[in-house]
Amino acid sequence: MADEEPPAEEMSEKEMAKWLILTIAVVFVFALIPILSKIKRTRGKKIIYHLIYVATAVVLLLLVPEEFQDMCFSETGVLVIGTIIPIYESIVAVCTYAESDDVGWLQFWIVSSTFSYATEFMDTIADNVPFVADHWYEIEFFVTLWFVLPWTDGSTLLYDLVTVPYMAPLFQKAKILMDGKVQMLFVVVNSGYLWILWMTFMTLPEEARRFVVIAAGTVYPMIASTVSITTKSASPDYEETFWLTYWCCYSILFVAMDYLETFVGSIKGFYSICLCITVYLFLPMFRGAESVFRKVLVPLTGQYENMLLRDALMVRHEMERSIKKEHVRNVRVKAAEVFLMDDQKED
Repeated sequence: MADEEPPAEEMSEKEMAKWLILTIAVVFVFALIPILSKIKRTRGKKIIYHLIYVATAVVLLLLVPEEFQDMCFSETGVLVIGTIIPIYESIVAVCTYAESDDVGWLQFWIVSSTFSYATEFMDTIADNVPFVADHWYEIEFFVTLWFVLPWTDGSTLLYDLVTVPYMAPLFQKAKILMDGKVQMLFVVVNSGYLWILWMTFMTLPEEARRFVVIAAGTVYPMIASTVSITTKSASPDYEETFWLTYWCCYSILFVAMDYLETFVGSIKGFYSICLCITVYLFLPMFRGAESVFRKVLVPLTGQYENMLLRDALMVRHEMERSIKKEHVRNVRVKAAEVFLMDDQKED
């Protein structure tokens, strides 16, 4: 006798409970953001915090009900802690005066993108390894949370122990090579040949097209982000700020792609659109991330005034680079007078 399907009312109640718990989780995360932002990040140097974190994770896995685990330790749970918090904190970092927070969150995106790219084939592995299929989201959830939390600060720890000594030297050479190749590509491949590249891309299997999009969105930006904070350039703050704005925008695109591909991923042209948007976000001739960041993300998070103050600070830095040191103080005074001109007229 075939198993009877649960009544529609029972299914509806389960769906409602699922969305209720998800809503509570999102609200809790947003309420937690101001608290976490005030806690100084440890750079992962305090071992006791890591031990406490591992012990807490084990206790949660043992004691939390299975239904709650299925909802929290899931793709959505990873999305909430690995995207919402970092994107918001990155936007705030870009729009504030301090430059150290820019570097800190850029380090997070470098490590996080490396982790995401390295585990992109996990679905294929899960099909052949039952343990991975059953527990992957639990692993991904706690690893991502380990990256994010200021006490463990796993992203900075991995950045200091792995990225700087081993990956940064390779990335510096790779960026020089890739920059040259990209410039050569736009010289050789004009608009008359772009359709050949597009047709080649369209002939690839769906999984391969997805891989190309993710590779385009993570590999070069990850290399460029690492180079921007491990080398001294003429305007390091501009480069760090740009790549931080890029990761905010690309992360939203990646999440949208990840969810939409379930419904429209098999339609021809879907990944082509995603690839075009990705290229638009980071290529120097477009630098679309700056436009999307300023016109969409900043207003949505209420950081517009802070962004203008940060812009004023950037103008000051550029001005100080362009004039002689003995004239800096005099120019600062005149700049202050310009900003206060209307107030002085009212008085």
